[in-house]
Amino acid sequence: MQPKISIITVTMNHLHLLTKMLDSLYKQYPPHVSFELIIVDNCSTDQTKDFIQKYYPQVNYIENTKIAGFAENNNKGVTYAKGEYILILNPDIIIQPNSIDLLYLYLSKNEQIGIVAPQLLNTDFSIQYSMRKFISPSILFARIFTRGNDQSGNSKVKEYLMSEISFSEPTQVDWCLGAALLFRKSFYLQLKGFDENFFLYVEDMDICHRCWELGKQVVYFPESKMIHAHQRSSTKLNKKTLMHVRSMFYFFWKNRFSIKRSV
Repeated sequence: MQPKISIITVTMNHLHLLTKMLDSLYKQYPPHVSFELIIVDNCSTDQTKDFIQKYYPQVNYIENTKIAGFAENNNKGVTYAKGEYILILNPDIIIQPNSIDLLYLYLSKNEQIGIVAPQLLNTDFSIQYSMRKFISPSILFARIFTRGNDQSGNSKVKEYLMSEISFSEPTQVDWCLGAALLFRKSFYLQLKGFDENFFLYVEDMDICHRCWELGKQVVYFPESKMIHAHQRSSTKLNKKTLMHVRSMFYFFWKNRFSIKRSV
């Protein structure tokens, strides 16, 4: 039987997180809708392959021979997908009851929506700021000045994180974190997937921006809830910080510094 949803998960030495995601998906809260899981392993050295083959042989496991970026790996996973819908799902997600079913039902009933995202929760079940306004130079400088602190009282940071709007109703947003995003496969292909010029970071904002450009909505759907053990590794000055900055400037250049919703 053809699965209704193809779940794409990219991992690289995330076995300590992946075990929890797999447990939630297959044992604790498996969705009612039919699904397949495609894991793209980005050259892990933490025994991910052995673990998957031993405990989850039903997973379609794709092993890279060289390291590739997040965008490229997700696009690669989609080439193997048999489902009508694509769920991009990070390995640091823990599924909650009915979360996938609720996303699927909502998107399937709303043709005007291109991308739908669940409400993401921190590991203590507090709400994570996962819906965002499009970046602007002033917001970017505010984020740098506040060192990426989501709890900052800076007005530009609060605007960017949409921290003062309702977290209980479906809401049209500029973009959502790419930790969990549901698309119709046909629309994902129309978008041509993630832009592979992004190696890491900002590809989620970019694909949501292109969704709006094609006249489809991006919706934050809080009835569906998932835990996101967010790593936030680029908030400390390191190689990933530089990747984040590089991706941000590419996004600005690509859009000629004019970033807004098209509908």
